[in-house]
Amino acid sequence: MKQRILATLTAGSLILGMVSPLFSQQQDASIDEITVPEGTEFKLQLHTTINSKISKAGDRIMTTLIDPVAVEDRDVLPKGIRIDGHVGEVRPAGRKGKGGFLTIVFDTVELPNGQKVAIQGSLTEVFSSESGSDPNVGPEGELKGHGANRKEQLLIAAAPTAVGAGIGVGTAIMMGTAGVLTAVLLPRGKQATLATGSLVGMRLDRDVTLELPSAGR
Repeated sequence: MKQRILATLTAGSLILGMVSPLFSQQQDASIDEITVPEGTEFKLQLHTTINSKISKAGDRIMTTLIDPVAVEDRDVLPKGIRIDGHVGEVRPAGRKGKGGFLTIVFDTVELPNGQKVAIQGSLTEVFSSESGSDPNVGPEGELKGHGANRKEQLLIAAAPTAVGAGIGVGTAIMMGTAGVLTAVLLPRGKQATLATGSLVGMRLDRDVTLELPSAGR
């Protein structure tokens, strides 16, 4: 009896050992690994307002994909999926016409099945701004508010001379004059800002591999 039971268990183990690899192969065959290469461009709609005056490093940013992303003629990321990120470095606008700036780091894509995949992406351009501002994107992907215009630059250049002209009036007057001229003649630059609904471009900064249902299913 023991020998019969042992033989049955052995046969069962052999069958299971043969079936398991076949089952695993069938599962693997149902999944395609697709690599989205570095440099791939994404067009996104922003669902978070960002502003170099009030945003802080680490603040979360939510966007959705406007156009599908294709690899070798296959759409691997459909329109409407979430691509999120966070605010990196921030500097508010300052005196002497210095515009504010901030950086955006895109770090997550959420696939249709709910799986979240880590990515690394950076801002490339602003297609349209819902805030009415006209920000620009620097070579390192930083969102920049405009600095002083030509007229403001001339006022800034003239400020030291104007302040110096008040020196002969007396110390108290000179100090008051300097304060007024600094406030009036040294305007702040513009904040870097984008409102919800703005359309922006993103570039993938490193390859990302996605596991997707096989195209043959």
